[in-house]
Amino acid sequence: MGLGNTIVRAIYLATVVCATLLALAIAAGLLYSILGAERPAISLLKDLASSAAMLALYVYPGIRALRRRRAIGAVIAAELVRERPIVAGIVTLAGGFGHLCFAILLTATIDIALAPQWPDDVGGPFALFFFSTLASYLIALLCGEFVLVGSGESDAARASRSASL
Repeated sequence: MGLGNTIVRAIYLATVVCATLLALAIAAGLLYSILGAERPAISLLKDLASSAAMLALYVYPGIRALRRRRAIGAVIAAELVRERPIVAGIVTLAGGFGHLCFAILLTATIDIALAPQWPDDVGGPFALFFFSTLASYLIALLCGEFVLVGSGESDAARASRSASL
């Protein structure tokens, strides 16, 4: 197993953990807001739909990858990374960019929390990095789970099985 294979698998594992925890935090916040004050029904439906989308798009692939990590000891099998280098590169770049945006977002959040008063011009950049993080993690998770890993069977094993039929 080469260095590139290790980098792809490490960045993907970090992406799975960060994206799953971030999505769970957002979904929990949305569900908590539903239990809050009286609001119009359409607002409640939007929050419920957003929570369901977070759980379906981020948490399901994350849990699937973490279960595979526990079962086989890796989130992505080494032969799958070797067989699909383009997809592995996309997953790595999207996950790495997501981590960069997430680090900037956390740094800004800490700086804002320590500031004596809330700055007026922070909303736009904060939203930009927040949604960039979510979009990058979404690309990495969906490409990693449904394109790179798929059913978990390598192309060579699939070809040998179909040739024997």
